[in-house]
Amino acid sequence: MNSGRTADQTLFANFWQVGNPPDYWDPVVISLAAQRDFSMSQTARLLALVNLAMADAQIGCWDAKYSHSWWRPITAIQLGDTDGNDATTSDAAWTPLIATPPFPEYPSAHSCVSGAAGRILSQSFGEQTSFNVVSNAMPGVTRRFHSFSAALEEVKNARVFGGIHFRTACVDGTALGIAVGDYTLAHALAPLQGEHNRQDH
Repeated sequence: MNSGRTADQTLFANFWQVGNPPDYWDPVVISLAAQRDFSMSQTARLLALVNLAMADAQIGCWDAKYSHSWWRPITAIQLGDTDGNDATTSDAAWTPLIATPPFPEYPSAHSCVSGAAGRILSQSFGEQTSFNVVSNAMPGVTRRFHSFSAALEEVKNARVFGGIHFRTACVDGTALGIAVGDYTLAHALAPLQGEHNRQDH
């Protein structure tokens, strides 16, 4: 049966699945910091901010997952005739592109964590920044973006096209991550008096 995905959609659904968010975002931090001639301490501070935000977004995400405990697409689709909605039917043969994780669906963890990382980086380098994302687990594959919002949109789409999330979980997850990123920027790792954090846009 035709999935309706393009070849590129299938590629990036798999691409964003094969690693953990730091595997993608930490190299972006290092690459952009080098392009902007950040010092070692400036790069270290930015890495710390991004990873603090990703960790806190993950905590917020998992707290929400077990507060809401939503079912995954595979359950909703295969058991669609048991949800009390006469407008839905079941498709027992439906399977996702990527394996369904064994924990609640809402919100999307990748969207939460990438939202946090993307927010820190957009505020550090400017939203309209071009950058590449690579994965050691998929050598030779490079995803190219001209803004951080474009990358976050692809992460959201990857989880939907992969068949493991509903759109709401990805949209709300990204919003959670962005909020965590803003909080981190406002409250964490304030520079020492007289020290300037270089923000070349």
